[in-house]
Amino acid sequence: MGDAAWLKDETRKRVRDCIVELESNTGAEIVTTVSVCSGHYRHADYLVGALLSLAALLFYLFYPAPLFDDVAVLVIIASFGVGALLSAAATGLRRLLVSRKVMDESVRNAARARFVDQGISVTRARTGVLVYVSLFERRVEVVPDIGIPVERLGERWSQAVRAIDHAALKGVEPFLQALMALGPLLAEAAPRSDDDVNELPDDMVQA
Repeated sequence: MGDAAWLKDETRKRVRDCIVELESNTGAEIVTTVSVCSGHYRHADYLVGALLSLAALLFYLFYPAPLFDDVAVLVIIASFGVGALLSAAATGLRRLLVSRKVMDESVRNAARARFVDQGISVTRARTGVLVYVSLFERRVEVVPDIGIPVERLGERWSQAVRAIDHAALKGVEPFLQALMALGPLLAEAAPRSDDDVNELPDDMVQA
């Protein structure tokens, strides 16, 4: 999942066009939100800091030549901060140190918070659908409102949501294709009425 590609104006336009086309055949109101990261994960940063500080301490203890004690203490302390900053900046390293379960829970909670904060639940028929893309965790969470009877769709809905999640790992184009595949299910679950109006913005939101 190339982070930069998701934040380009061209991607925003393509996502908007996709949503407009989807909503032309369903009463569902689809909102796409992209977040750089859904959790803080400070524990991973502190772990790297502690390991680097430990390495500095071991170097001080076992280095055969004499070292200045005062300087060594400062280096050991500073190593913790350097390691924490390194982890925060190196997303690949940080991702390796955070369990999938923790990341899944962070994305799930963040998606539900965005669902409320962005007012997706205020549509008259409660047919809002949030497609939440979290770049650091490489995860997509789809949150439908109660007006989308996904239980009637059963496994077909679950498969479509998983397909969106997996497609986002491959890039914007596969993600859009998987998102479009959700169209027939949404049309079945929430048919478009003659007096349907667009109640939520179609532009992609960056959280």
